[in-house]
Amino acid sequence: MPIITQRCIENIRAQVDLAEAAGTYVRLKRAGRSWKGLSPFTDEKTPSFYVHPDKGFYKCFSTGKGGDLFNFIMEMEHLEFPEAIEFIARRFNIELEYESGGPDRQTLSLRRQLFDLHDTIADWFHQQLLNNAEAAAVRSYWTEQRGFTIEAAKLHQIGYAPADRQSLLRAIDKKRFADEVLAESGLFFDNRNRSNPLDWLPRFRGRLMIPIRDLQGRVVAFTARQLEQTPEDDPAREAKYVNSPETPLFHKSKLLFGLHHARAHLEEPPRFILVEGQLDAIRCWECGVKTAVAPQGTALTEEQLGLLRRYDPQVVEILLDGDKAGRAAALRAIPLAFKVGVELSFLPLPDKVDPDSLLREQGKQALETLRSKARKPLELLIEHHLPQPSSASAHEKARCMQVVYEHLALLPSEILREDMLQTAARLARVDSNAAQTDFRHWLRRRQQRTPTSPNATPTEADGNRPAQVQRLTNAQSELLYLLLQFPHFAVKVSQVVDDEWIDNTNPEGRLLIRLLADAREGLYAKADDIHILLESPEDNAVCADLQSRDLLIEEPATSLLECITRIHRKHVKKALDRVNQRILNADRKNGEDLMLMRDRKKLYNQMNLQIQLDIA
Repeated sequence: MPIITQRCIENIRAQVDLAEAAGTYVRLKRAGRSWKGLSPFTDEKTPSFYVHPDKGFYKCFSTGKGGDLFNFIMEMEHLEFPEAIEFIARRFNIELEYESGGPDRQTLSLRRQLFDLHDTIADWFHQQLLNNAEAAAVRSYWTEQRGFTIEAAKLHQIGYAPADRQSLLRAIDKKRFADEVLAESGLFFDNRNRSNPLDWLPRFRGRLMIPIRDLQGRVVAFTARQLEQTPEDDPAREAKYVNSPETPLFHKSKLLFGLHHARAHLEEPPRFILVEGQLDAIRCWECGVKTAVAPQGTALTEEQLGLLRRYDPQVVEILLDGDKAGRAAALRAIPLAFKVGVELSFLPLPDKVDPDSLLREQGKQALETLRSKARKPLELLIEHHLPQPSSASAHEKARCMQVVYEHLALLPSEILREDMLQTAARLARVDSNAAQTDFRHWLRRRQQRTPTSPNATPTEADGNRPAQVQRLTNAQSELLYLLLQFPHFAVKVSQVVDDEWIDNTNPEGRLLIRLLADAREGLYAKADDIHILLESPEDNAVCADLQSRDLLIEEPATSLLECITRIHRKHVKKALDRVNQRILNADRKNGEDLMLMRDRKKLYNQMNLQIQLDIA
């Protein structure tokens, strides 16, 4: 595969703001010169992810991961280094430079080709809706029955999949996508045994096509709505909606429809609105409710709520259908929200009314009316298990409170537990002191039933993340930190420090040796030069960890000299230990012990040597 030029890589690094790139995946808030937010790598309740745009590094304290812009994209998108560069270049509209021309389609990765295929097909579906005579009835369905405009169809790239078996395959045949790409896309039924791709059967025919996009706005799948044009031989003919299957690009439990759109419209305080279907979300957007998102035709998952949690929303409003299934979905969402740490607010829809019809008839103002009647999770939970608290027996109330305890145990905060327990006791009409006693007993019994792992370690949610140290105990790490912060001293330091003094059995030592070697050649003199030295994810993690520190350095020259002295003395001490061991085993007859003792004396003199560092 052609190699991207180093000049192009450095140009991308200089042009792209790391905070902007990371902000696609997590909501960041300014913290001094840096930015912080919830970790995009794991679920957490307290922000431990820090981005330092001026230094070009990020650090996640909850997972220990860290690195630069390219390393971050590699982690988030599961890409190799060249693919990450191409990904960033496409997103920020930066032209790539190759040492010998650009790559052809056959050399691109499977994921890249899958993105290209989905983009090509989404555009083709869209053009069919707008221009195909067969789609005249579909355009009428979109505008008259669903009440959307053609402009909305253009804005959201709504499409139409013709009923014909071969029209799609003929349209993409000239693009020369590999058979493996077609098979892995999920857009065709598995026909790998058919040698001619034109014999493959498209999964979607005679349906309204809604593209599903990831956080970057790339098409990764489709939802297909049944129409009168859906052919009888469609294997899923009776299904009103059909989604793409799981593919390398699409995992429906880990993606929310419209999140790429909603996150771009978050205001203060941030607020998401969760609706049931894709067309419900589009209706919200068209009515001015821009932060609507929807699950992918399945029950809401913990991973999906975790995606919303990264943007630190004040509340997630759930606007589900008012029927029995909608209320059941709301109840299933409560324990997930408690576990993830998201505050829910349920907007009650009238029975047999869905968000699409309500907003179509009443517009955005309908939401304000619903918000005045918003229900909190505990209200729904207790109402479901105890419909008539005033006339319920003590046993019925006790059973209801057992369900409440199971939910409260999922909360990460003792303060939230205490507050919600008081609320639950009031709603169930039980004595709050008795409820507190009961809950403590319930927790104790549960703890006795659930043995604690001997290898368990405190988590950040426990409030036990250690405070950042104000001094690095390892002299090599401290010297590396100083040279990262004050690179203009590197040349002088490299002229004093011998590579033999440095312990190369750890990543800090190996990176320090490379840095000093480049400094001697004049290749490391400014902060940006460090990126050339980073050869592995391990190097990125070390550098990110040190860059994330904020040590108090009053006199850099003095601190540098102290570090060098400590490193030198440790090196000499190791040499002394080796000589002393050899003296114990020396042959006194040939005077070997006397020679070793003279070597030891030289080492003692070196131990007391005052190192000079002329960096004033």
